[in-house]
Amino acid sequence: MSQNLSRQQIYDRIKASSKDSYILEEMKRLGFWQETSTPSLPEQLIQKEVVLQKELQELLAKDRKYGNQEAMLREMRKKRMQEAKAKREVTKQKNEQKRKDKADHWKKLQQEQIIYVGEDVSKGLHCTDSDVEKLLEFSLPAFESISDFSQKSGFGLPLIKYLAFHRKVSNKTHYHIFEIPKKSGGKRRISAPKPQLRYFQQWILENILNKISVGEVVHGFTAKKSIVTNAELHLGKDIIINIDLQDFFPSISYRRVKGLFSKFGYSEQLSTIFALVCTQAHTEEILLDDVKYFVHKGERFLPQGSPASPAISNIIAYKLDKRLKGLAQKLGFTYTRYADDLTFSANQDKEQNINKLLYFVKQIINDENFTIHPDKLHIMRGRHQQKVTGIVVNEKLNVERKKLRKFRALLHNIEVNGWQNQTWGKAFHLINAVEGYINFVNMVNPVKALVFREKLNTIIAKHGKPIVEVKEVVQEIVETVAVTEIQEEMLAPKEEKTDWWNIF
Repeated sequence: MSQNLSRQQIYDRIKASSKDSYILEEMKRLGFWQETSTPSLPEQLIQKEVVLQKELQELLAKDRKYGNQEAMLREMRKKRMQEAKAKREVTKQKNEQKRKDKADHWKKLQQEQIIYVGEDVSKGLHCTDSDVEKLLEFSLPAFESISDFSQKSGFGLPLIKYLAFHRKVSNKTHYHIFEIPKKSGGKRRISAPKPQLRYFQQWILENILNKISVGEVVHGFTAKKSIVTNAELHLGKDIIINIDLQDFFPSISYRRVKGLFSKFGYSEQLSTIFALVCTQAHTEEILLDDVKYFVHKGERFLPQGSPASPAISNIIAYKLDKRLKGLAQKLGFTYTRYADDLTFSANQDKEQNINKLLYFVKQIINDENFTIHPDKLHIMRGRHQQKVTGIVVNEKLNVERKKLRKFRALLHNIEVNGWQNQTWGKAFHLINAVEGYINFVNMVNPVKALVFREKLNTIIAKHGKPIVEVKEVVQEIVETVAVTEIQEEMLAPKEEKTDWWNIF
């Protein structure tokens, strides 16, 4: 044979098919068997024999395998174990890749987004779509996301999250909290933001809040307005009504502030961050195991001391001002507001409308979620001294004469006896109070203020400035105020559908 096969190779070929099949293949190869397109009957029989022989061998192998049950079970278990091991390895690799992808995604997400800022305030942080058209309408800066805001504003994402994070219990606080005495008695709680938070709030004030118009009746914390411009509009009126809003800043909640930024057109994500940065909760200091903790009580609100709070309060009170202005015009009164001081004035012929005005003013204020201070509603007539934001407005703008005499006496006593044991009202720092009052007089009567300034310079040259002591922070005092609701309908001008502030 030309192939020169060994005896073993010939045997293997015969075993793989059959003897007749091997002989037939060799005869065809050597030319002793003529090949045709259609196999002859002997060829078909030989091929069928090969197939049957293979099937028989497979059946015999299975019979031998299954004949020994223990061997079969061992084989089955071994096969299953191999399959399970291979499957576990594949699953392990898939899970490892998933964990890696998830960790990479989480790391990337943390670098590009803020997805959690505390309990009860993190809902909606995934909503990053802002209303760009509305933002452009108000000439406000637009941001695609908090990451875009971070890049454009210069505040890093870790810092933004740190300043905005809402913790019910923490060992740090972003505010210096202290109290100062009020002129009317009691104490005013001041929350002065620390530098990083103050810069953030200042950025929001300058780039967002200051671009929103607050209306002509507002004279507090707005450009080219002051207590003087507020008082001028009530000069020489026969009737002046002063009303104070109680807890003005604390009555403006986190939800209202968030709604404000949302109405500007900002996404829920940005509105949440801005509102958290601009609000604060009542905080108590607790000492436990020589560690100081700051515990938040109640809802967040506008802090008194933040640079952004006055502008936010003015914008939120826009609807209140609009309704009160419409009511005042309808009844023949002039209306202005300086922070939480509301002033109405009219001539004598409108005296019969005072009760009606007060009735509906109370309803409107309650409806706008504010409260009138029960001890600070005053009606002043022309035959008595009339004051608006501390300025006398009977005939001309002036400072209260009685208080001026007391101030002159104070300066005289200081010049003669020095700073020791001298007081001015309830001020803790006398020198600051004296300089502040001179600045106040300067706004109304610059000539008198100049005399006082020269007197103060003489005193400082003679006695120097007093030593300013550092006052210890006083624990927060929480007051509960009962509000009486009025059921009747309010008298107010109709709202325009285009007003974006109708939510407040």
